[in-house]
Amino acid sequence: MLLVNFSKVSKDYGGNPVFDAVDLEILEGQRIGLVGENGSGKSTLFKLLAGLDTPTTGVISRKRNLTIGYLTQEVDAAMHAKTIFEAVSEISPELAALPARLQKLEVQMAHPAIAASAERMTQVLEAYGKAQERYEALGGYTLSHRVETVLTGLGFDPSEHQLEVDVLSGGEKKLVNLARILIQMPDLLLLDEPDNHLDLHAKAWLEEYIQNYPGTVLIISHDRHLLDRAVKQILELEDGAISEYAGNYSYYFEERERRLQKLLETYSIQQGEIKRLEASMQQLKGWAKLNSKFASRAEYMAKRVEKAREEAINHPILMRDKIKVNLDADRSGKKVLEIKGLSKAIDGRVLFEPFDLTLLYSERVGIVGANGSGKTTLLKTMLDLLSPTEGIVKIGASVIAGYYAQEQETLPFESTPLDFVRRLKKMNEPQAISFLHSLLFSYEDIHTPIGRLSGGEKSRLQMARLMLTEANFLLLDEPTNNLDIPSTEVLEAALQDFEGTVLAVSHDRYFLDKIVTRIVAIGADGQVRIYPGNFSYYQEHAL
Repeated sequence: MLLVNFSKVSKDYGGNPVFDAVDLEILEGQRIGLVGENGSGKSTLFKLLAGLDTPTTGVISRKRNLTIGYLTQEVDAAMHAKTIFEAVSEISPELAALPARLQKLEVQMAHPAIAASAERMTQVLEAYGKAQERYEALGGYTLSHRVETVLTGLGFDPSEHQLEVDVLSGGEKKLVNLARILIQMPDLLLLDEPDNHLDLHAKAWLEEYIQNYPGTVLIISHDRHLLDRAVKQILELEDGAISEYAGNYSYYFEERERRLQKLLETYSIQQGEIKRLEASMQQLKGWAKLNSKFASRAEYMAKRVEKAREEAINHPILMRDKIKVNLDADRSGKKVLEIKGLSKAIDGRVLFEPFDLTLLYSERVGIVGANGSGKTTLLKTMLDLLSPTEGIVKIGASVIAGYYAQEQETLPFESTPLDFVRRLKKMNEPQAISFLHSLLFSYEDIHTPIGRLSGGEKSRLQMARLMLTEANFLLLDEPTNNLDIPSTEVLEAALQDFEGTVLAVSHDRYFLDKIVTRIVAIGADGQVRIYPGNFSYYQEHAL
């Protein structure tokens, strides 16, 4: 069944086109992933689908009585004073009002005056039966169980369900929004980066939930593993157009390359034909100067050339602008890091029990664990930014550590990118501007205070610091969090070429599979276990 139809839909902002004459059908039961560079129009498409924005031209039609759930970044201010459980449970005003309605009818049934009147009792019983039926139809009797299941699946411990929404972090509030939408179970679910702030367990839970969801789901995500597991179709937004791919992300990645190569072949054939027709046209024009009977043939050939040019495709763009990351560094000693009996407790709570770890030059190690398990604390303890409860940390000879902070707190927010990079390495202004341009910073961005930049731009500045300080031991805390997929792939390629040592905290399973060869896992019991393989190996062998 057709849920939403776009017919020749165009959208622009201030004369800048986002979509141009797009046709699109969203069908019942589809699982669709949206991909495209930042700024390609993914969020705009969601707003058009949800009816929160209107097209500049074209028509959008929706199935009658279609229910749509759109994951937004902010929680309704009215929810702040409620507990997490209450906020997620209030999925509709009608359902919220029904328990009180049922209770009121029960009181009436117990009233002596009504009990003494068969007619009045019959009326109350009928009203009660209808209210019960409606409550059941809206899922009221299973609501509490479903709320508990969804909240626990998204990583909220049962002991946290009664916390007020107002005390939560921004990321946790977004998870409350996600839980509310999942509980509502709309016909069409629009999820914009739903996996942000989820740990590995919660991501796996969300994948399974999406796979089994009874409605239609569209997802914007930079998590390629999620796009492989949860979707069966990819929509790519590029240059104002939407291209459809009948498969998951891995299929899309390979099929896109095949299509580009086919377009390049078509372009070459068309350009060859245009050159042949042009040569024939020029020849006929030359003959026409000597003999007028060739004039009509020359004119006909000129029309063929014009038509061939009109029908020819543009040269396909094989390589889009991407950030340039080069992590060259001098070699360190063979033993980069040695940990013995290291443990950390905060306010009496043990994050990780004593463990030993040795890192050798050029090793790639990943750190995984649930949210709050102490992964960031472990990195900061290794860097001597925090003191251990027990144990020792030794950094090897000639090691230059480079720290990529998840919360970007190591950046000087009051400085501009231009001042920042010039403090890191001696260079003149044109050199600094050229370097920042290689990380896709515009002239305006270069002179903007860092605190006003986006999360992705701050992430690129952290990469700039790793490059300019020539660190040979990289400690990376969620390095892909604010990067789009093309930028993440550039970072992965740079790390694969990097000859130094890498220690990375990440929830990006695709990244962990490509980069690391050993996993340090912090368990819920505080035990630290080490697995000799990438993320897939860890997933297979984890206790």
